[in-house]
Amino acid sequence: MNYTLHARSNYFRVRDPKRFKRWCRYFGLEYWTGKEIPGSEDEAYAIAADNSDGWPSTHPETGDEFDFDAELAKHLDPRDIALLYQIGHEGLRFISGHSSAIHADGRAVHVGLHTIHDLARETFGNEVVITQACY
Repeated sequence: MNYTLHARSNYFRVRDPKRFKRWCRYFGLEYWTGKEIPGSEDEAYAIAADNSDGWPSTHPETGDEFDFDAELAKHLDPRDIALLYQIGHEGLRFISGHSSAIHADGRAVHVGLHTIHDLARETFGNEVVITQACY
């Protein structure tokens, strides 16, 4: 089987819509626009990477690696946080997920589905058995 990834974001505002759209096209990202920010008439954007690779990590032309979070942060309006969600699977054998919250100043926080194992251990202790959700 093949491992498949799907990724999308929440809606957020950007500093320069024309530049942001050009950036999305360069990296093969889909984007949607809408008036999705509560209390604001500003245009907001959501992005998706439905290419089986998830969020890009290399430049299409050069193949050089880059930090997607840092590049996205340059486009963000500092009033908003971009939430990036990525899920993957290899049939039902293996399922993974990862989320990131990114601010325009470059700060980011990350969490993965696997962190539930550690949280369950902290909450329920070492006396219980917790197996992985894969085979």
